[in-house]
Amino acid sequence: VIMQDIGKTSNFLKAINKYAAEQRKEIKTRAEEFRKYELQKAEAEVLRDAYYLIQNEMAQMKKNIASEVSKLEFEKRRELFAKRQTIMNDVFKKAQDKLLNFAKTQDYIKLLKNYAGAVSKILKKSGTVLYICKRDEVFIDVIREAYGKICKVEVSDSIKIGGILAVNKVMSLVVDETLDSKLEEQRNWFEENSKLNIF
Repeated sequence: VIMQDIGKTSNFLKAINKYAAEQRKEIKTRAEEFRKYELQKAEAEVLRDAYYLIQNEMAQMKKNIASEVSKLEFEKRRELFAKRQTIMNDVFKKAQDKLLNFAKTQDYIKLLKNYAGAVSKILKKSGTVLYICKRDEVFIDVIREAYGKICKVEVSDSIKIGGILAVNKVMSLVVDETLDSKLEEQRNWFEENSKLNIF
């Protein structure tokens, strides 16, 4: 009887050990699966975070590059604009010098007479004032004679090169036959047609 009890107990213990081994194996398998799942989950989160970080960095980099390019473009345009202004100023300074030299010739006196005659055909009523530059005061009598009617001739500080600016308040008319305004018109034309546009 005792031997039978020992045999039963031994079988019972074997069964318990077998069950325990199976449980351990199952727990180990589940633990391994859980660990793998957690690793995959962590890996997915890390990859997602890395992706967002890369996207943000790329967006910031693009923004910085665009800002840098825009800044460089602005600086280059400003440099080109300054260079264009220098070229233009140089060209028109030379043109002004030529006109000032022309104003010392006999042809300039003929031009003043032509201007005075042309103005008198437009400003037919009395009350006309002819403005000239300080340097042309010596030609007042010549200008009056060419105008052919009664008029005032006065010096204007705004006229630097020469010519005549005629004003008739009665007619509300201004006739600008100054070399200053003609040169300025050329400047405007030059700006539009010189192929030096920056913007």
